[in-house]
Amino acid sequence: MRASYLDTARGAGIILVVYGHVLRGLVSAGLVPAGLSDFLAATDYTIYTFHMPLFFLLSGLHVPKSLQRASGGEFLSSKLRTIVYPYLVWSVLQGGVQIALSSHGMNHPFTLHDLLAIGWRPFGQFWFLYALFICMLVAWAVAAVVPGLGARGGAVSGGVRALLVALAIGSLALAPFAQPDIAAKTLTYLPFFIFGMLIGDKLPALLARTSNLPAIGVVAAAFCAAVVFAHRFGDSTSVWAVPAGLAGTALVLMLVYRASLRGGRAHSGQSRPSWLERIGFASMPIYLAHILATAGARIVLVKLGITNVGVHLALGTLAGVVAPMVLYALALRSGTARFIGFPPLPRTQAAATAQSRIRNADAA
Repeated sequence: MRASYLDTARGAGIILVVYGHVLRGLVSAGLVPAGLSDFLAATDYTIYTFHMPLFFLLSGLHVPKSLQRASGGEFLSSKLRTIVYPYLVWSVLQGGVQIALSSHGMNHPFTLHDLLAIGWRPFGQFWFLYALFICMLVAWAVAAVVPGLGARGGAVSGGVRALLVALAIGSLALAPFAQPDIAAKTLTYLPFFIFGMLIGDKLPALLARTSNLPAIGVVAAAFCAAVVFAHRFGDSTSVWAVPAGLAGTALVLMLVYRASLRGGRAHSGQSRPSWLERIGFASMPIYLAHILATAGARIVLVKLGITNVGVHLALGTLAGVVAPMVLYALALRSGTARFIGFPPLPRTQAAATAQSRIRNADAA
């Protein structure tokens, strides 16, 4: 049964991703007044310590089970379809738009040469898909040479666990020295992906024991302290920010699990997901398309003479979430979702949607 709290976590995480990119777009466009810059810089730093670690950890949770269910070739084929294909389609689409609109308010100059280099130099938000595919290749390689990664039930055997921990430590040690930038990012976030693989089979029980108010308070305090610590020594993606990434990810998971319990939906298959779950279902389409939506919203607002930062943050984030969700819904309805690199709806939600349409048809 699909765990609703994980979709809720994806929903919360993707909103933070969109907000962060809207904020950075405003800074690049010179729309942030000096009086607000310090406060917004602090929120930017805080968000960036944990929102991408959250997605890498979530991406690693079910990898051992996937390797158990599928052969190595099937596993790689599925990742080519769900990661590499969307990466190529949307890199070309967004890159083409950026080239066409390079003189109409886009923040970052973009050329055909940049577009042709996507095989080795991802641009914009697409670095995540590039790095994630490398993480999947690492998992596949470990499973190919060492038995025990795709163990029954998603558990990881002791020997493989030790190897994965060693890989995570080595990755963190090499990250500060890695070149080019995509190598550094991949090494920085691989440990969170590995951590997700290690705890995937234990996460529900762990959250059931710890998602109480005292524990949440302790983790929240630890997160705040870790952010302050990281800020003293490096940027939000440095090795110093790893404790903040872990604490922030844990805090999000504990909060959404507790909220799901209170709503009776932690492991529920009921047909009415929350609005945050619905956003979580669409997290991949939102990630792929939100830059075009947020940049378009910013350009339109500026053309209308609206420069208030709060308005830009609110409407830009709303556009970056809602517009891709509308596009996703249209693609699902027209049968073109896979063609443009969007995933199908989760089975439980697809079944609920079909039942709802049948009921509506009967009522009509």
